[in-house]
Amino acid sequence: MKGLELDWETADRITLLCLKDQLNYLTEELRTHREDGHWMHPEDVMKSEEYIPALKLLIAYYGG
Repeated sequence: MKGLELDWETADRITLLCLKDQLNYLTEELRTHREDGHWMHPEDVMKSEEYIPALKLLIAYYGG
């Protein structure tokens, strides 16, 4: 048995969907922290602020 094989377009599409999902999650998490006062660990806030621009860059690379 060889395993699962995906063409490049499918693999890129899966990657893009995962990146967008993570971006939406982090963006919403920060929004609820800032606007609604939900608690976030300060380190999580800092990391999310770093990851969001990086995710946007990667999403653009993958055609999002």
